[in-house]
Amino acid sequence: MINIYLLFLSIGHLVVDLGQGILPILTPLLAESFHLSYFQVGIIALAFTFTSALIQPVFGVLSDRFSMPWLMPVSLFLSGFGLAMTGMVHSYGLLLVAVLLSGMGVAGYHPEGSKLAHFLSEDSKAGASMAVFSVGGNLGFGLGPMLAVFVLSFAGLRSIQGVMIPGVLAALLFMFLLPKFKNILAEKTHAQKKVIEKTKNAKNRVGSLVILMLYVTTRSWIQSGIIYFIPFYFPSFKGIAEPEYLVSTFLIAGAVGTILGGPFADRFGGKKGMLVSMVVCLVTLYPFIHLNGALLPILAFIVGAALISTFSTTVVFGQRLLPNNIGLASGMLLGFGVGMGSVGVTLLGVVADHVGLPITMNIISVLPVLGIILAVALPDVRARKSVSKLDVANASK
Repeated sequence: MINIYLLFLSIGHLVVDLGQGILPILTPLLAESFHLSYFQVGIIALAFTFTSALIQPVFGVLSDRFSMPWLMPVSLFLSGFGLAMTGMVHSYGLLLVAVLLSGMGVAGYHPEGSKLAHFLSEDSKAGASMAVFSVGGNLGFGLGPMLAVFVLSFAGLRSIQGVMIPGVLAALLFMFLLPKFKNILAEKTHAQKKVIEKTKNAKNRVGSLVILMLYVTTRSWIQSGIIYFIPFYFPSFKGIAEPEYLVSTFLIAGAVGTILGGPFADRFGGKKGMLVSMVVCLVTLYPFIHLNGALLPILAFIVGAALISTFSTTVVFGQRLLPNNIGLASGMLLGFGVGMGSVGVTLLGVVADHVGLPITMNIISVLPVLGIILAVALPDVRARKSVSKLDVANASK
């Protein structure tokens, strides 16, 4: 049975990540309104997610030392408010500021939310529990384009303020839940410290974490490249006038993949989950980019499910590599690692400006080879019985 507070955390994750699905749909309108190049479109992506890359690990370090559940309602509000501002600014500089605000909202929610999700799970079922938390974010990614199309249908960019509504409602809910979250953090943090002190092998494995971060960076480059360039590539080179449904299919499939990927990693190990993910992507991504017709949404679903299936797996893997710094591990995997995808979009935007979008999409299609190499290089890290729910309960006595 799913813990009710874990479910609330997942809902919050859904709301805060709506913007990451909305922004790719906004970018063609912003590009037209502000007369932007592919490179400048990449900078918008950089401003949004690289904010998380810079700030989330800092929040993660602070989260390891202090209890900051108040960040969650504040972040939920900011994530929608920043995007709402994009319809009211009149310069590219202010547009970047608005996007930065939304990115900071995303940055503030994830470390504290994922740490709470970690404390609400058994270590042997950490993948499944983190999958529940992560699937909210995946659904937010997937539903974001639909929400964007709905809100923009009223008056274009002038009606984008409607994206604030979910964030405001979620922020109010989390304000109500704040006392309970504070109690959970206080109890579990104290118990976890006692367990780690008794765990002889609870050492940080920084070298393996670097490899894991490179894996997550590769995955993020592939994912960000697909969702940001589909709205440009498919209309221009494949004759698909409204490719938004493919973005949504890809991202919603990621939610399905996350639900399956967490339990798979619990049973067979995170390393195998990451390896299978990249192998499936390598086989299906090239046909998705080049084929047309009825197979296209099916391929979009397979690629999305396979690629994003390791989202919760890599977070749990990182937390096990840094057992003494759960918040930092969460911030790095959810923030810095994922945020590096925006760097990839920027670099791929430069490539697209110089050699064309078709060649750029072909480059994206072979990136899973790098992911396979990195997955093979990772250690096989499994659950530690010493950090089970029973141990934490005993330590809290």
